[in-house]
Amino acid sequence: MKQDFPRFLKENEGRIHYQIKRLGISGQLYEEFYSEGILALWQAYQTFDQRKGKIGTYLNYRIRFRLIDLLRSKIRHDNNSEIIIQEEIKNIDDGNKHSTAKYPLVQKTEIPLSKEAFWDEVKKHLSLRQWKWVKYFIIAELTLQEIAEIEHTSSDAVKSWGREARKKLRSDKIIRKLLQMY
Repeated sequence: MKQDFPRFLKENEGRIHYQIKRLGISGQLYEEFYSEGILALWQAYQTFDQRKGKIGTYLNYRIRFRLIDLLRSKIRHDNNSEIIIQEEIKNIDDGNKHSTAKYPLVQKTEIPLSKEAFWDEVKKHLSLRQWKWVKYFIIAELTLQEIAEIEHTSSDAVKSWGREARKKLRSDKIIRKLLQMY
């Protein structure tokens, strides 16, 4: 090349803007893509061989495909970030919460069974049947049918005990008290 790069850039800057607009890039990404276009223009400036063809075609080719590579990279990064974010949300919030209290319910695997004081506090707030549901369903991990057989009742009755127990344990006052103990 016979001319210096700043002048070459000034003459061909429109090509960068054209390719960016053609790819539909705007807003916050425009500056990043513009910088990448300048870099592509610089590399094309350095590597162009006049014997192989016209410079305009070569510049458009280098700029466009460099911007497409950056766009693909951004899309891949965004997709990967979204997957990671969804995994973290799933790990943090496994859907185990009551909608009105906005407190997560404590996962049964997080409370060691040896925490007698915690379970005694839970038991204080429940009726005998509700406590049986907690003891069998949460602590012992039995099915509703197995609990019904042990207690000589129907599985609908056991479901009712569980509904009432969950309703009581979702109270803001009880949740705060249990979280303090935990």
